[in-house]
Amino acid sequence: MFKNKWCCYGPEWAGLVLRLFIGFSFVMHGSQKVLGAFGGMGISGFSGFLTQLGVPMPGLMAYVAAYVEFIGGICLILGLGTCVFSALIGVNMLVAIFLVHWKNGFFAANGGFELPFAFLGGCLALMCLGCHKWGLDCLIRAKYCKTDTTEGSCCS
Repeated sequence: MFKNKWCCYGPEWAGLVLRLFIGFSFVMHGSQKVLGAFGGMGISGFSGFLTQLGVPMPGLMAYVAAYVEFIGGICLILGLGTCVFSALIGVNMLVAIFLVHWKNGFFAANGGFELPFAFLGGCLALMCLGCHKWGLDCLIRAKYCKTDTTEGSCCS
């Protein structure tokens, strides 16, 4: 097995890398929905899309889904509310899989659920890992709970 001085930090580094990549991806996806950035449809366009899908209360659900992605992505990057926001984003991905992508099969090239499925897996992993020591969750916990945050998940 490959061993070096960084091996003992594997889970902490893995959680940080996962948080940064998943968080950045959701800031980008959310900004398309919230701000209409990067060729996105904005809230009104997203609300119209949800209306076409037959989602109840599409105006409200557009705001909820878009801001869960956008604010949740920012919070994942910062390691703030890691377990909560990864759970909320995971629910968003389940809805996207079953309402939008399922009928197209697995592969993203055909509009399938490959990408939201991978994001769901990342969110489930973050729910289990928490932020470890490189995130605001752990700084807050260390300051107010007087606990050791150098070992294990900060969500425990």
